[in-house]
Amino acid sequence: MLVILPRFRSSWLAGVVTLVCLPAVSATPQLSSLAQSGQSAQPVQGSDGDVAVTNRPPNILLIITDQQHADMMSCAGNMHLKTPAMDRLATEGIRFANAYVTNPVCVPSRISMATGVMAGRLGVLNNGVRAHVPSEVNQNSLGKLIKSAGYDTFYGGKVHMCPELNPLDAGYDEYFRDQREALPVACIEFLSRKRDRPFFAVASFINPHDICFAYSAYKGKSPRGKSSVEDLYQQALNLPPEQLPPLPDNFRIPELEPDAIDLYSKATAVTPAGTMRKVYDERQWRIYRWIYCRLTERVDQHIGQILDALKRAGLEEETLIVFTSDHGDMDACHRLASKGRFYEQSVRVPLLMRYKGTIIPGKVAEHLVSSGLDILPTLCSYAGVDVPGSLLGKSLRSIAEGRLVETWREYVVTENHTGRMLRSKQFKYCVYRDGEFRESLVDMQKDPGEMQNLVAVPEYRNVLNRHQRYLQQWIALSGDADAGLFAVHVDSTRD
Repeated sequence: MLVILPRFRSSWLAGVVTLVCLPAVSATPQLSSLAQSGQSAQPVQGSDGDVAVTNRPPNILLIITDQQHADMMSCAGNMHLKTPAMDRLATEGIRFANAYVTNPVCVPSRISMATGVMAGRLGVLNNGVRAHVPSEVNQNSLGKLIKSAGYDTFYGGKVHMCPELNPLDAGYDEYFRDQREALPVACIEFLSRKRDRPFFAVASFINPHDICFAYSAYKGKSPRGKSSVEDLYQQALNLPPEQLPPLPDNFRIPELEPDAIDLYSKATAVTPAGTMRKVYDERQWRIYRWIYCRLTERVDQHIGQILDALKRAGLEEETLIVFTSDHGDMDACHRLASKGRFYEQSVRVPLLMRYKGTIIPGKVAEHLVSSGLDILPTLCSYAGVDVPGSLLGKSLRSIAEGRLVETWREYVVTENHTGRMLRSKQFKYCVYRDGEFRESLVDMQKDPGEMQNLVAVPEYRNVLNRHQRYLQQWIALSGDADAGLFAVHVDSTRD
């Protein structure tokens, strides 16, 4: 029996976005039947160049860590930690080197990954803000879309989104709350079951987020239940200097840094980055980095347990694995800790994909990726389910499988309550809503450490204007009315 799978629809420049979503495709029941019966289908070319599956769609495992920046993997060249599980995924799959979050804090970033929508359009630009989720977005969230394709679904670990996206209300059959040592066991039990349909499992780990409590350990006030960070801090205190990571190359505070970096630093935060900038000496920053490495290694061990179980169960070649994090950590760069900034360590995250026999192994892709926008259409493409045409994200499947991608996006955008960041192939442009000095422009090829702000350099005036126009384009494209209140407007006819 020939089963025609639905075409995948996604466009980056599809016009002004609304929150009106297309209905689910009628082929979904066919796909569910296919998943249960194991019957095969002929390949179908999707509207974005993706090719539909030729037999039962793969199992899907989405692994999410918390507060891990893109360079916190040994496969990314970090010599101060060992992450064999993550390295295995990179070696046997693809690593996207330029994956940026939609917002560099937990709640909005996770909302975007679950919906494919910029969380700011739902009223969420920071943690602690209630989302307004239209029914069209709610009904087309990641869990519900994959469930509609005939998958058994499981969500384990950290959620930290909004009530509408609580797992049991968002398409997941099962929800396991523990986000630490017990999570791998629960995931393994779920994926190891005998079944006649594919599974979709989310393993959402809390660490290395516990780095947030390093300052409390430094003050001797580590919260209850966070003794592991206290223990790590005490270990680091007794280490000789040569066993601590060195300071990062961009440890210095840049000249002409926008005022908002300090304006939005809260002294009462769990990780008071502004205070740490003033009181931490170089050794304390190196201790901070050492703890961050150990927490990352700990979660890598948990991931390794799941990967080993997949192999034992004979499911490696039947399972697509996607690994990412919700945001990064400043990791002492520019004398900062925690997240919420537009610097690379805060906004650029790991993104690995492995599907043995399908995804090109050992490849590093330089394409600009928006993790919050692109993960949903990517997973739906593999599951064979259509996505709302209003979404701005793009499936990464063609890139991962080594097919020619003739055109790609010119930029990605990150937002939060302080301003907007726009990353093009060569430059990063930021504009903030507050402060006398509100803009930054960095040549990311010549200055990857983001040490020189080029806003006031005459030779870069045209580049600056072009990126200001990009942001105006984004405001219109994505319906970002809030950014329109503080964005710098330039004549669209100027060079």
